[in-house]
Amino acid sequence: MSDSTDNNTFVFIIGSPRSGTTILGEILDKHEKISQWYEPYFVWDRHFRTHLHDERTVQEATPKISHQIYTDFLKYQRKTGSNIIVDKSPRNSLKMPFIRKIFPRARFIHILRDGRDATLSIHKEWLQRKNIVNDPQKINHFDYKNALIVVGKWLQRQPFIMDKIRALWFETHGHIINKNKHLNRLRWNGEVGWGPRFKGWETFFFEKSMLQFNAIQWAKCIESIKKSWSKIPVEQKIEIRYEDLSSKGEQIITHIFNFLKLDTNKDFWESIPKLKANNFNKWKNEFSNDQISQIHAILTPMLIESGYEDNADWAQ
Repeated sequence: MSDSTDNNTFVFIIGSPRSGTTILGEILDKHEKISQWYEPYFVWDRHFRTHLHDERTVQEATPKISHQIYTDFLKYQRKTGSNIIVDKSPRNSLKMPFIRKIFPRARFIHILRDGRDATLSIHKEWLQRKNIVNDPQKINHFDYKNALIVVGKWLQRQPFIMDKIRALWFETHGHIINKNKHLNRLRWNGEVGWGPRFKGWETFFFEKSMLQFNAIQWAKCIESIKKSWSKIPVEQKIEIRYEDLSSKGEQIITHIFNFLKLDTNKDFWESIPKLKANNFNKWKNEFSNDQISQIHAILTPMLIESGYEDNADWAQ
């Protein structure tokens, strides 16, 4: 499959979960020439729904699968009437060669966040899912109300009714009333889980604590991105940091639109979501010493490689 459209037609925001992909996607979506397609896993994984992990290879981008995915994205672009379609799916961090095979001229925005803050936020999401499934205050230990809120918010992200139906069917495959298969448990072998599944996740899932597993998710996503990053032509990629987006929002957003060769106006700046200034280093106040010791060895190599630390002494 060859992307015969303009270089800017498809843009992929790459990053680990809780690294700022959502807020960046919402910001870009406010531009009159851009529409975000929020995590269309029912498109990406239509042929891989029963696979054990989310990593995809170039070889798996067969002509049939490439045509299906590319055509779905092209149809979405036509339905929205936008020049550019943005996808911010965190699982895409594990399948960049696969994506580039299907969209060879696509552009990539990597948003990188301190792995300690990302792990903290990932962990909170996992705890929320655990509490919904095992709420001790509920007679059957399943919190249907909050489960419906989670599903409702997720479905609202799809602007077209047919995509809502496709997304719901893909995630549940008919198990809508079976609470034992809700909240991604079809993906996690019946367990409660969330986010990208790297190859071999099952071993870590049962051998490590939940917090350690969350830290591994961040590290595996960044490792996968870095492995592919050097192979992308310089004019097709840009990397930003979540911390810079939070503290220097207008400057970073302008930088991104220069990369996309788009202008902005007053209406755009007035419509974008408000950024939380200095929304970083939260881990210093929220992690206990025991939690820091759990994730120290997992995060340190990539923290150093990514420039967040100079050495392994940060835990002290």
